[in-house]
Amino acid sequence: MGHGILILEVTMYKSLNAGLVNIASWRDPENPRNRKGLDFASTVKLAKKHGFNAIEYSPASIMEEGLSVNQVQDVLGQEGMHISNFGIPIQMMGKERFQETFPKLEPVAALAAKFGIHRCLTWIPASSNDLEFAENFKLHTWMMRLICTVLKDYDISIGLEFLGPKGAWTRGTYPFIHTMPGMLELCDAVGTGNIGVLLDAHHAFCSGLKGDDFVQYVREEKDIVIVHLNQDKLDTPVDEITDSPRYYPGEEGGGANDLKAFMKGLVKVGYTGPVIAEPNSATINAMTDNDAIAKIISESTDSVWPN
Repeated sequence: MGHGILILEVTMYKSLNAGLVNIASWRDPENPRNRKGLDFASTVKLAKKHGFNAIEYSPASIMEEGLSVNQVQDVLGQEGMHISNFGIPIQMMGKERFQETFPKLEPVAALAAKFGIHRCLTWIPASSNDLEFAENFKLHTWMMRLICTVLKDYDISIGLEFLGPKGAWTRGTYPFIHTMPGMLELCDAVGTGNIGVLLDAHHAFCSGLKGDDFVQYVREEKDIVIVHLNQDKLDTPVDEITDSPRYYPGEEGGGANDLKAFMKGLVKVGYTGPVIAEPNSATINAMTDNDAIAKIISESTDSVWPN
């Protein structure tokens, strides 16, 4: 008999995405990029051991492992954990790629609902070589409305990640959305009510929002669906910051942003979703001990968590 899926979202909580922090079951010693991710049950147990409340995990990956819904419920129930969110299996790089991948969404959303998952994410390219801003905004409104209509049937909200570094929005011919207010404008245009921002501390900082500056743009708690926590390089002009390196809180070399203020800002707006570490850290990427990695990520997150 299943233990049921535990979901307690009364305040924000720590969730582990193992893939974002170099946790794996196997690595090729000659090619570190060739690695295999930790399986579902092992990820849940590792996260629980190190003080996380949830994990981010793909419903499709769970099914590929051959687990039934009851088996998933048992694993989660035994550890008192839940799955916080997943990434949608859709390519947002133009209309053609979107149409090719859109049919994958509903089966994954249906699985997610069975697993008790109510949040998902994707990222939005910050520039285009083909579409000027107005045309690109119209395309993304259309794509996201189709996505959100499917997700709404399964009580799932989506967080859209904007890319803040100058290099991201100047890479293409035409800059696109690369700020929080710009992304909220897109969410309003979609108008389905189950769409908000994936607020990444690095991208927020690079877009000009230091510490809790983002609070001024939040109208209601659901404006923020998912949070990524990371730190930027100290003593580096914002316009020169790129996606790598990014640091975990307290890591040597980081410290540009006030992450304690960032986290307190989440409390101010009543955020109740997952906080997921997403460093791009040479220190973490050089490690092979999963327990040591999970311990560093958990403790570094705790170091900036509001009291």
